[in-house]
Amino acid sequence: MGRATGGPAGYPIGYWLKRLDAAIEAAIASTLAAEGLARRHWQTMNYLHEGPSDEAGLAAALRPFWGPGEIAPDEVLRDLERRTLVVNDAGLYALTAAGEATRATIAENVDVTRSRLVDGVGREEYLATVEVLRRMTANLEGAPAGGR
Repeated sequence: MGRATGGPAGYPIGYWLKRLDAAIEAAIASTLAAEGLARRHWQTMNYLHEGPSDEAGLAAALRPFWGPGEIAPDEVLRDLERRTLVVNDAGLYALTAAGEATRATIAENVDVTRSRLVDGVGREEYLATVEVLRRMTANLEGAPAGGR
């Protein structure tokens, strides 16, 4: 687990995580570009597909996906409202019929992208990878400042 040697195969996990994240972002961005939307729009629409939500509930549910400097959840909601994809009914946001239709079209294209992502990766490998990443995250998030 020492220094990376021997080219890309020897690179540490951080290298592959950043590269995978960038590849996922680029693939999803390309998929969403046809609708003039960004990933945060998609995540918001996907969440609202499950049922109406207030702004606080939506923000809390999507907080793990939002990074610094990105469009804020309230701005995403306003943009989706302006496009008539989302409606605000007394503080509860819900997808409109146009929003549901747009989400369904995007979902089909995102499914193709997700299939490309896991091509050649078995279900057990995928689940094991997710579990390992979850544990590694928990290890560092639970670690005291300055390491162990």
